[in-house]
Amino acid sequence: MSTISKAKLRYYLYIAATQSRFSRIINVIAIVQYLNYSLVQFSILQSVFLFSQFLSEIPSGLLGDLIKKKTSITIGLTILIISPLLMISVINTKSYWGFIILLVAFILEGIGNALLSGSDDALFFEILRDSGTTSEEYTKIRGRVQLIGAITTSIATVVGGMSYQLNKGMPYILQSLTLIIALIIITSISEQKSITRIDKNMQGNSISSVLTVFKKMTTVPIVVFTFILSAFVVATINAVFSILPTYVAELGYAPSSNSFIFMLFSLFGGLIATQSYRLLAKSNLKFLCFTLITTIAVGGILQLQDNKLIFLIGIGLLYIVEDILDPIVMKILNTWVKDNSRATFISGLSFLTTMITMILNPIVGLFVQNFGMVIGLVITSIFLISIIGISYAFIITLDNKESKLK
Repeated sequence: MSTISKAKLRYYLYIAATQSRFSRIINVIAIVQYLNYSLVQFSILQSVFLFSQFLSEIPSGLLGDLIKKKTSITIGLTILIISPLLMISVINTKSYWGFIILLVAFILEGIGNALLSGSDDALFFEILRDSGTTSEEYTKIRGRVQLIGAITTSIATVVGGMSYQLNKGMPYILQSLTLIIALIIITSISEQKSITRIDKNMQGNSISSVLTVFKKMTTVPIVVFTFILSAFVVATINAVFSILPTYVAELGYAPSSNSFIFMLFSLFGGLIATQSYRLLAKSNLKFLCFTLITTIAVGGILQLQDNKLIFLIGIGLLYIVEDILDPIVMKILNTWVKDNSRATFISGLSFLTTMITMILNPIVGLFVQNFGMVIGLVITSIFLISIIGISYAFIITLDNKESKLK
């Protein structure tokens, strides 16, 4: 097997292992229905999870760049293996200190996710690049990664629900086991840093020198464009889709049908991601923005229809916007940033996305509660189209200024 093939296989297996979150839909059921905690308490746990991930994003990226990305990922996976075991202890004992233990588990989950985000993307990009993969091929690989993630998440969701019926702690055991597989994959990788690729002005890797990457970013319009656009689009879609399943249930779809619908969205989005490199191949930012705006606009029109099937197609179009963007964004950002700042830079993107999501979650919830889901979706579409249009105008303006200076 060639070096490139080995690198790709490891990447695909790692994604399959880390995306097999068997407790994805089980947490709320186990905590609220089985352990008898309130929805308010579950919301507190979710907020603690998001906040702990938010606070850990930049420090975890710095850890990856200042020490080793492999070290950051190994620590993160170890923490994520422990977190489900804490859940099992609460489920099996129903301890008086159960809620405190759950808080610790959710905090660890947030920290573990942060230690992975940025570092794993950066590590596998460098491994693929050093094995001979071109930046164009990386975009295709990233698309396949999205598809593999969608497939494994869908399968894990179904298996998690079935195993929960057999044993309340089984989904968490399975999740820890798959994360152990991911840990084995990471430990089998030899991380090497090429001195020739490190910016001489940043040798020494102090915290301040690594963080200068965000200042340097402001001098490259296309990097600023993709960074900000990705954060706003992903955060907005995440905020809307966190409450959308409740509306789908109101339309008359049973929980099993609801899960199946969102599984189809994930699979379709993964398939779209495998082809998004074709947009980048045109080397035309205007065409990319036109595609995104058209997809969102058509989806918004379909969401206004009374027919339930047409409505679902409409929200499906909104869902896949994130999948269209991801391979393109990761290719642009990973190609631009230096090796010794890559984990911090990608973690910075996760940091901004999480921050915007935290801000938008209550706003979206309050808006939908007062004006309804359909109006909320229309406003969301208008907001996203505006963000894309403003971002495009921003980069065109900067490019024109640079052209005049030259």
